[in-house]
Amino acid sequence: MKENEFTQIFAALEGVEDELEKMGGNQEKRQDCYKHLLELRKRMDRCVELWLRFEEKINEIQEKYDFLLPDELPDSFLQAFVKVLPDNLQENIPPDRGVGESLSLQFDNEACIRSFKRGLGFLELAMMDEAIKEFETVISQEPEILLAHLCLGVAYAERRMADEAMRELRLVQALTGDPQTNAIVHNALGNIYADGAQYDLALEEFSKVIELDSEFAVARFNLGAVYYNLKQYEKSILAFEEVKVNFPRDWEVYFYLGKGYKKLGDEKEALLNLLKAAYLAPQEAHVMFELGVSYDALGETRKALECYYRAKILHQLEEQEIERS
Repeated sequence: MKENEFTQIFAALEGVEDELEKMGGNQEKRQDCYKHLLELRKRMDRCVELWLRFEEKINEIQEKYDFLLPDELPDSFLQAFVKVLPDNLQENIPPDRGVGESLSLQFDNEACIRSFKRGLGFLELAMMDEAIKEFETVISQEPEILLAHLCLGVAYAERRMADEAMRELRLVQALTGDPQTNAIVHNALGNIYADGAQYDLALEEFSKVIELDSEFAVARFNLGAVYYNLKQYEKSILAFEEVKVNFPRDWEVYFYLGKGYKKLGDEKEALLNLLKAAYLAPQEAHVMFELGVSYDALGETRKALECYYRAKILHQLEEQEIERS
């Protein structure tokens, strides 16, 4: 794919965002934007396929003709790893405090470096099976590389392979004294417990993350979600209000705030937050449904029915997209 095609895709993406900001409540235009975004995603999926074919061909050539291309591990790949920690609130760790400072990558095995880079790429693309394979390859040849164990643990956790994830994460925890690394480990462990509905244990892990790094936004988001599941709605709202300061355009923050305020009986505040969530994520069926519930509670039946209808259409579109993929 030519570089200018990438430029066109990102320009089109910005154009859709601009349209969404301008159109207000025009549902027909929102639907057009939704379809356009699906088309852009399909084009980028094609880019992923081409990248995978390229990497496979490069490896075939190197093996066939017995040479290794010089390779480096740029900082951007480390930041890519940080961005795909569970729950995907981006920029969880400031650029000057990346994991590369605490976990050594000083090894000379070019094949391992390539596998590690591919693993990070797969992590960023949420292709966990492929990521696991690459990190397992690295560890089989360079078992002392803690960052590979950490990445593998995160990938296992994302695949709901709790026992394997625990093994890797506990190993990293035992061998590093770095606070930032431990914060990442505790956050991953918290997600494993939360996936298993062990919310009390998850709460302990996310609380440890905040103790180690009060700026670790993804952990504070997770903390808010756990408080919500434990029915501690005041604490949940407090956590999400703090997250909102740094992520004012994250629709999930407003969605949880809306649900939390609703549980406390504050229907007006719930409505305000759910409206914001719907504005930021007009394609999310469950957001539209919750907005309908909120309107219903306030006696605005017509608006509630409009939201329910919209949620039904969005759900049908999601099912059609799943069938096509």
